[in-house]
Amino acid sequence: MLVSELRELLKKYNQDDLKLILTEMYKSMPKKLREDKSIDELIKNVHAYLSSEKKEKALEKQANIEELKPKIDLFIDYAYKQYYLAPNSIVHKKDRPKWRFIVKQYIKDLQTFPVESPEGKTATDLLAKLYEMLSYACGYYLFNTDNPFNSAGIRQTELLDIVIKRILGNGIDRESVRSAILLVINSYVDQVTLDSSLINILISNLKSPDFREIAIEQSLKLKEELTRLVPKMKKSISHDHSAYEREEKNNRLVEIIFKLNIALCEYDKAIKYFNHNYKSHDMEVTLYVLLLHLSIYRLKDKWVNVYEDAVKSGIEPRERLKETYNYIMENDKLPEQIYL
Repeated sequence: MLVSELRELLKKYNQDDLKLILTEMYKSMPKKLREDKSIDELIKNVHAYLSSEKKEKALEKQANIEELKPKIDLFIDYAYKQYYLAPNSIVHKKDRPKWRFIVKQYIKDLQTFPVESPEGKTATDLLAKLYEMLSYACGYYLFNTDNPFNSAGIRQTELLDIVIKRILGNGIDRESVRSAILLVINSYVDQVTLDSSLINILISNLKSPDFREIAIEQSLKLKEELTRLVPKMKKSISHDHSAYEREEKNNRLVEIIFKLNIALCEYDKAIKYFNHNYKSHDMEVTLYVLLLHLSIYRLKDKWVNVYEDAVKSGIEPRERLKETYNYIMENDKLPEQIYL
């Protein structure tokens, strides 16, 4: 008999009949079966029994971190070696496209471990490694796609937010903040993600003034370390590429510090720091980027001051900036739509 059929049959019995049926069924059960299925607990408190049963099933479904870690570490190693892209004898050709489903499942499994649990830190570290691998695959081919986050079914900003929330989840201190910042400045972005979007995720997870001050301190230290890394070598293609990457990281750190100071309402300090530390081969480009940020924050008066100071110093703004300045002068407000 099916369970659905049983439910229909039971509807025709009154309370006394149901008690009789239950008693007879209980008596017919072997003692071992009653113990194995916790029938006594079911009868004593049906709701508590069902609740504990759900928990047990959830635990059974939850992945085992000791089994997951070596699998994920091996997968990441194979990915960096391009075994899911290039012909090789390690990963069979028919299995290479399956990498996206593997990553998707790993991300899902790792999130089942609460941050504060004994397995939480290991799960967070593995999630960070998966993010770094997918990010690296945006800059260098590891898989047969130029949009690995999309292929794995998750936005880059979404996964970054998950990882940063977990990194900071056990308490925000210098070490955890530094780790989160490094994750952002070392990222390669996919086709639909801006550097600023990653930085905004970081800022959004640093909600108090104290946390923002720690982040400024750590960003300044990282910027110092980056400066010390400049190699003394002859100019070459590889040297040019390294210099470009250092400049990109420098500018991300400058933007982080700028936005943290803005969040602390230190507007003049933010603007001054940006002007003195943003690296560009053209002063007008620095002006353009700074004015774009000020537009997003809707800081009209600061926008005008920066623009006018730049013109006085001899910088020739592009036409879009001139048009925006003229609009502000005529309407005493920033344009609703910013097209710089």
